[in-house]
Amino acid sequence: MAMMHRDSCDLAHPGSPCSTVAVVRQIGESLEYLILSDSILALDIIGNEPLVVQDKAVESFASSSAKAASAAGNKRDTDALFTLIQEQQKVRNQPGGYWVAQVNPAAAEHAKSGIASDVRGAALLSDGAALLVTDFNAMDWPSLLEISYDLGPAKLIAMTREFEDRDPYGMVWPRYKHRDDATAVICRLQ
Repeated sequence: MAMMHRDSCDLAHPGSPCSTVAVVRQIGESLEYLILSDSILALDIIGNEPLVVQDKAVESFASSSAKAASAAGNKRDTDALFTLIQEQQKVRNQPGGYWVAQVNPAAAEHAKSGIASDVRGAALLSDGAALLVTDFNAMDWPSLLEISYDLGPAKLIAMTREFEDRDPYGMVWPRYKHRDDATAVICRLQ
């Protein structure tokens, strides 16, 4: 895909568009999964706690900047966000850094993948859609799955937005922006 853009885009620039990846595929009675970067997968395993799959490599770069910005009284400081992005670009798709889907196909080798059995359903979440569990501690993974099954992903995201709006400057829950991206796909398996 990157090669289709080699004549019109600077693919060597560290700010070239990139993406996190969360994918599941049902194979018979099992579910195959792959996660790359900061997406999160919560697999609802029959008779067990959810299996949560995530790549935390990016967290060390994002959380330290978010905490520093909050400690400095950051009020959605665009300079802090710009600095964070520049720092992330230096370590993105580099040994010792973190990996995303971008122009380097070697990133796929750093994905977390596997196969799970006895899966009742799954939540594929951007990091912003998982905040109710990961950062705000408003619920646990089983609760997130049940709310998502019962009320749908739009309600999950609306609940996330309510918490973000309670702390727009990241003073209670340190982060580098008021609202994060929030994407959720909820699957129920037969």
